[in-house]
Amino acid sequence: AQKDGYRFFMEKEIYEQSAVVSDCMLGRIKDNEILFDEIEKSIIDGITEIKICACGTSYHAGLTSSYLFERLSKIKCSIEIASEFRYKEPLLTKDTLFIVISQSGETADTLEALKMAKAAGLKTLVVCNVDNSSMTRTADATILTRAGIEKGVASTKAFSTQTVVLWMLALYFAKAKNLISDETMQKELHTLREVPKSLCISDKIHEKTKRLSKRYLHGHGFFFIGRDVFFPLALEGALKLKEISYLHAEGYPAGEMKHGPIALADPELFTIALMPQNLLYDKIKSNVEELSARDSTICAISPLDFDLADDFVKINSCDHYMLEFFEMLIVLQLFSMEISIRLGNDVDMPRNLAKSVTVE
Repeated sequence: AQKDGYRFFMEKEIYEQSAVVSDCMLGRIKDNEILFDEIEKSIIDGITEIKICACGTSYHAGLTSSYLFERLSKIKCSIEIASEFRYKEPLLTKDTLFIVISQSGETADTLEALKMAKAAGLKTLVVCNVDNSSMTRTADATILTRAGIEKGVASTKAFSTQTVVLWMLALYFAKAKNLISDETMQKELHTLREVPKSLCISDKIHEKTKRLSKRYLHGHGFFFIGRDVFFPLALEGALKLKEISYLHAEGYPAGEMKHGPIALADPELFTIALMPQNLLYDKIKSNVEELSARDSTICAISPLDFDLADDFVKINSCDHYMLEFFEMLIVLQLFSMEISIRLGNDVDMPRNLAKSVTVE
C-alpha cells in the first residue's frame, strides 16, 4: 500500500472510490437483473424480515440500505447497532434474514451478534471487504465489497462499496420475489452504472472544499442534516468530521430539528444541509429556512442554488437521488479531510482510534 503521490491514504482512498465501486459491480449487473454468484436466490425463501447489524460507518451503510430494502424489495427491514443488540435479549425468529456488515470482518460486537443469530437458527449473510475473515467463515453466505486495502482509519471507500452492494442486494431480492417492474429495474440498473461517474472527483469540487474548510475551524459544533437516505449520509458526514478533526458534530434527520436541537441555532452553529433535488427538496428547504431564520451558519450541498446559504457547494444535476447521494458523499469526505489537514491532525491515524475494533 503506497500513497501514490497523495498526501494521505485517506485522500487516495476517497479518489479510489470510483474505481473500486466499478470493481464491486463487475459481473454482478446484467441487462435486466442483478446476479450474485456467492448466494442462492432461495436465501430469501420464507423470509419476511431483514435485520441488519453493524457498527460505526458500516451501521450508516446499513441504515441507508434499510430505506432501499423496504422501497425496492418490499421487505420489512430493521437495523441494529451491534453493541446494543447483543445485550437486549433480542427476539430472533427464523423468518428473518440476518445481515452483518463490516470492513474487516473482525469487528468484535458484530461478530458476536452474528454468532447469536447463527445459534438461533437464522439465515445469515455478511457484507465484508476481507475474504477468509472471522465473519466470512461464520456466516452462511458472504458478499465481498472488493474495495481493496483501506489504510485510513476513517472509513471512506468501504462505505461507498457497502452501500452499493446492499442497494444491488435490494434489487436482487426484489427480482427474486417478482416485486419490481421491468421499467423500475432498468432505471435502477442504469443509475447503478452511473455511480462510478458520480464518484469521480473534479478539481473544482476539491478546491471548493479546501477553500471552504478555513471558515469552519472554530464554532461550537456542526449539524449535518438530511432526510430519507440523506439522514444516514448526514450521520456519516458528522462521524467523518468527528473522527479526524476532533470537532463536535452531529447528524440529524432534518425534520427533527424543531424537536429540540434548533434551540442551539446561532451564528457559531454550522449547519451542513444535504439538499437533493430528487428527494423531498421542499421539505428540507423549509427546515433549512427555519435554521437560517435563527441565524445558524448554513453550508448547503445541492444541485439547486439556495440563496439563504452562507456557503454553497454545487453538485452535478442528476436524475436519481442515489447519484446525488454519492456526489454529496465525496463533498463530505473531502470537507472533513481538508478541515483536519488545516488543524494539523494526523488524517490517517486519528487519536484514540483503531482501524478494526476487535475488543468490546
